[in-house]
Amino acid sequence: MSPNGPDVKMRISSKTKRRLLSGVSTNVLVLGVVSLLTDMSSEMIYPILPLFLTAIGATGLIIGLIEGAAETTASLLKVASGWYSDKFNRRKPFILGGYGASAAVKPALIVATMPWQVLGIRITERIGKGIRSAPRDALIADSTTPERMGKAFGFHKAMDSTGAVIGPIVALIILAYAASMEELEAYRLIFILATLPAFAAVLVALVVKDKEATRKVKRGRFAAELRSLGREFWLVILVVMTFYVGEISYAFFVLQSKGAGMSDTTTILLYVLFNLVFVFVAMPSGSLSDRIGRKPIIVVSFLLFALTSVVMAKADSLLLLVLGFSLFGVYKGSSEGVLKAYVVDFVPKDLRGSALGAFHTAVGLVMLPGGIVAGLLWDSVGPWATFTFGAVMALIASSLLFVLAKAPRVSENHRAS
Repeated sequence: MSPNGPDVKMRISSKTKRRLLSGVSTNVLVLGVVSLLTDMSSEMIYPILPLFLTAIGATGLIIGLIEGAAETTASLLKVASGWYSDKFNRRKPFILGGYGASAAVKPALIVATMPWQVLGIRITERIGKGIRSAPRDALIADSTTPERMGKAFGFHKAMDSTGAVIGPIVALIILAYAASMEELEAYRLIFILATLPAFAAVLVALVVKDKEATRKVKRGRFAAELRSLGREFWLVILVVMTFYVGEISYAFFVLQSKGAGMSDTTTILLYVLFNLVFVFVAMPSGSLSDRIGRKPIIVVSFLLFALTSVVMAKADSLLLLVLGFSLFGVYKGSSEGVLKAYVVDFVPKDLRGSALGAFHTAVGLVMLPGGIVAGLLWDSVGPWATFTFGAVMALIASSLLFVLAKAPRVSENHRAS
């Protein structure tokens, strides 16, 4: 071996890291770590939450109602928090407050004994997300050049999903350690330990810095500014709402796994697989959207979800479940960051918080009726009907996106930035 071999490898590794993180600012990096820790905490809980709810008497309808109500309630705050972060040109207070609220309520799961209590906890935890989501995404956009927007959002989603990989693995280790405990007590032990990374995330978020305004903008009224986002923007929101009314919650993927006879361990490992695929797909998809445009990536991701739903509707074996959870990860990884970058492309810099808030709110508002429909279909017809509903809505949304949504006027938005 050449004596310079290790040095060459180190230089290559260093260049690879620099290339990977090129265009990723300090704020984006810090917010990625915050999301990693928060998702590690949340994803220690989420894979077992449907199992915990079932153990305390919840039906498929109740689980769908809890998931839909939590997201919808939180979403009512997202457009307001985004608008106020634009109005005051401050993102950090909303980010800290949101992560702090979510961390503070998680310990309440430890003593929950009824599904309605879990509903209240989930709503409160999602309110924290409602406060922080649009300002955080706006700060990511504020801290990124337009030509790296897809990559920045992809990086953030990849970090987010890395936490979602670590969290379920930690939960599995705890379940193995607690094998001699009763089922509910083992779940509660996970809830206790999940609070630690949640509070660590709040401490890391203190490092984030607000971006100084490059120009003073006179603010209009709330409703008037939402209208000023433009027809093209609202057509995209219409497409997004059509899709997300049928986007099946992860909870039904977990229930399908259990219904196919898989153990808790296998089910959690499938959930880890989903998030692992998400991690590997998110950043390349964002970077690809910077080069070829957002719309083709989003159309493909919607079609992938339709395919995922078809597979999950028939998933009665481990092989089909592995395929279904993997496809779910490809869909999520290729859509979530790119959709946010797509929204940002349509609006000037001083309206990013409002636009992202409107996007998050639109998604959340349709998740309650969507969750109820999915739960009713699950209980009254069967799992295949729930997933078929998801596939049909994805196909409709793909068609609408292709017909209605136009390319954003990126050059104008770059000048506004």
